[in-house]
Amino acid sequence: MTIKEIAKKALNHFKNRGYVFTPDEYQEVFCKYAKQHGVIVEDCNKVSYFLSKLDSKYKAIAKNYNIKNLDELVVFLINYLNREDVSKEKENIEQLFIYTKRALDVIAVLPIVKSKKIAMKHLDFIKPYMEKEEWEKLRSEWIEFLDGFDASIVRRGAAIAGVRSEDALEVIEALIKIVEEGPDLSHLVDSIIYTLTPSYAPFMDDEIAALKRQLKEDSSIILTPAFAEDLRILTNKRIKLDKEELKRKLKDLDQIAERLSIKILRVLQKTGDSSQEIKDIRVELQNWRHEGEDFESIKEKLLRIAISLDKELDEFQEEMRKEDEEIESLKAKIRMLEKKVKKLSQEVKTDFLTNIANKKAVMEELNRQESSYKRYGTNYSLVFFDIDHFKNINDTYGHDAGDVVLKSLGLLFRRYARDVDLIGRFGGEEFVAILPNTNKEGAYKFAEKLRNIVQKAKFMYKNTRIPVTVSAGVASREEVNSKEELLKKADERLYLAKRSGRNKVCADDECK
Repeated sequence: MTIKEIAKKALNHFKNRGYVFTPDEYQEVFCKYAKQHGVIVEDCNKVSYFLSKLDSKYKAIAKNYNIKNLDELVVFLINYLNREDVSKEKENIEQLFIYTKRALDVIAVLPIVKSKKIAMKHLDFIKPYMEKEEWEKLRSEWIEFLDGFDASIVRRGAAIAGVRSEDALEVIEALIKIVEEGPDLSHLVDSIIYTLTPSYAPFMDDEIAALKRQLKEDSSIILTPAFAEDLRILTNKRIKLDKEELKRKLKDLDQIAERLSIKILRVLQKTGDSSQEIKDIRVELQNWRHEGEDFESIKEKLLRIAISLDKELDEFQEEMRKEDEEIESLKAKIRMLEKKVKKLSQEVKTDFLTNIANKKAVMEELNRQESSYKRYGTNYSLVFFDIDHFKNINDTYGHDAGDVVLKSLGLLFRRYARDVDLIGRFGGEEFVAILPNTNKEGAYKFAEKLRNIVQKAKFMYKNTRIPVTVSAGVASREEVNSKEELLKKADERLYLAKRSGRNKVCADDECK
């Protein structure tokens, strides 16, 4: 059926009834006949069209009102729009935000380290009208915390304390009561300390004194598995130190006896009429180590030998003095070399100001990623960051303020990077990020996220906010032939970003 035929049928509807109709009444009858005959007329579907544009909240409400025409739709919207109170909604949002802050304040004082850290960090970053992605990041941290949270320890504590409660505070109080009513073990403290005191090595005084103070304050810790483990470790350490010290001392005595024996041999070789006493001393030296003799008796025997030798070895005193000087000289050289080795071994790979990786650490990580790329084909990307107008910050606010900005950037970069990523200070106000197993698109998203975070962050120095932005250049290993070309390409794109107006990220040779 055509539209003309439908219009004629609608007119006959009113004509047969002798009814004078209005335009709206005619439209209602016309659209009814059009729908019956499967003819789609745009004017007949305006109500459905406009309803589809409404917010889901109003769609659900309108569904219950069976709206038939535009007049009814307009009346519906007027009624519900008049009921909206924007200021009330804003007030509700503000109250909800304040409530969230207060809830975080409460969590921040609870004795659960992980939730405390999350709450304290969120208190620093939460603000009204945050982006959806920012809310989602904060929410994901709580989800991760809940996934890893195990409350079974409270039930185990309750079982040990003999109480039926899931309240951690009640369980702790019950456990404390058990400990406080435990046996008095203070009489064991001195005996335990005595067993730990080395026989020869004087190298555990601080550890023993600390343990003794701890036991005097609370002797009940003797019953804990942790104390048993500490006792085992300290006992093994005492035995080891005693053995090492005794070995060292006996080694020193062996060296002394050997040197004395050699000198006596020289005397016997130089003179054929050496006294029988010298010969007897040499025999005694060759057999000076006897089972059952303690260190002090051995020491006294060697002292007697040394006193006897003083009568016979005057001619060797000068020679011995020279040898001693040579030994001291060698020891001094050894000490100097040990200091140099220690200094080299303690060389740090962390930038002193920003507390992130320095250039040396960055280059080492770059070499590791390059080796992985060549061996396994694992792609990685590089991002160069540079603080915009950093010289102006130093000139305007002072170099101390510039250091605060650098240190704060280091903190931000460390906070928002993945565990597998490495971000370091490459020099001056320039930073570099190495992103393993990441293509150029992923690296661009990472760099853009950090650029946006830096732009929104508050850099404060002496109650003055310093506006800070960064520019960045992105390059991926798979688009170049070597790590040197990768560094060069990321650097070129960084400077393209700065020439293109700053505060932007360039991942191509034409910065869009």
